[in-house]
Amino acid sequence: MENITFKCPTEILFMDDSLDHIGEVLAEHKYQKIVFLFGTSSLKKSGKYDKIINSLKKNNIEHLDLGGITPNPEVSFVRKHIKEVKVYKPDCILAVGGGSVLDTAKAFANSYYYDGDPLDFNKKIIKPLQSLPLVTVITISAAGSEMSDSSVLSEYETNFKSGFNDIHNRPTLSIEDPSLTLEVSEFQTCCGLVDIISHSFERYFSPSSKFEPCDYLALGIIKNIVDITPILLQNPSNYEARRAMMISSTLSHNGITSFGKNMCFICHQAEHKLSGRHPQIAHGLGLRFLLDKFLEVNKEVLSDKIVNFGKTVFGVASSNPDYSISAFSDYLASLPISKSMNELGISQEEENEYISMLKI
Repeated sequence: MENITFKCPTEILFMDDSLDHIGEVLAEHKYQKIVFLFGTSSLKKSGKYDKIINSLKKNNIEHLDLGGITPNPEVSFVRKHIKEVKVYKPDCILAVGGGSVLDTAKAFANSYYYDGDPLDFNKKIIKPLQSLPLVTVITISAAGSEMSDSSVLSEYETNFKSGFNDIHNRPTLSIEDPSLTLEVSEFQTCCGLVDIISHSFERYFSPSSKFEPCDYLALGIIKNIVDITPILLQNPSNYEARRAMMISSTLSHNGITSFGKNMCFICHQAEHKLSGRHPQIAHGLGLRFLLDKFLEVNKEVLSDKIVNFGKTVFGVASSNPDYSISAFSDYLASLPISKSMNELGISQEEENEYISMLKI
């Protein structure tokens, strides 16, 4: 096997009532001047924004607010505000939201010490050599960006969307508070479930040695998500299920489920092309259209792994991989979200283009 390097310096703070204490946490870490990044209107409408601001003021923390980050984050937001951030000279960046907010924050953190275009990192033209400290508070369990070394960014005018992996993308500190996710919509919850599955799904189906311990870590994460899905669909505010979903999100994408392996994220590459062309399509929804198709087009090559996947996650007894693929397809179909690209107006010809990218 090739040499493997694994380093994850992110500190995780699991706590209740996190927004009331965010100022204390920042002060304890010696951060007194921050850039506060968040999404569109939901943070303010929910009252979460006011809690954060009150905690910052209480702890005498100066802040520059930059809100309005949209799903499938676009580089124009970073280009528009990066000079302002550099002039402000913060101690750190505070990002509160889902994966889009966190990935945008990573772009700011990396670009702070770089004079070129922020998209250069995602285009893999250059690697970041230094980044600002980043503190995150996740409000949607899905992307796993709170502990991952990846960052995804789009450029709508060129249909570009791509991620890159680097140690500087790992946040300095991430706060996890399951109560912040209790009111996440059914649609976002379902997209999150698929996104979490995908991160360990792609790691599991990356090339393995005969005895690969992390493969069972990956399958355990996927099974946990499958097990809590009906609970969340029936009772979205179930705290224990939300807690499990949040922990699974972090573990699924921090690299532990591919420890000792080289990742091959074929489904993500195809989905980035899909949502790069159609940014209105949520990342998790795009993956929903592709994951079982990946198994179908690679059935012969991955037969043994597919059978083990079906046995471990869904209890499939058959050694025929078709039964395992069917069980996974049935799970995806049980989610109350769009079932096909065609429903979203995407032609069969275009869909076939994405499916062709899934072949190993």
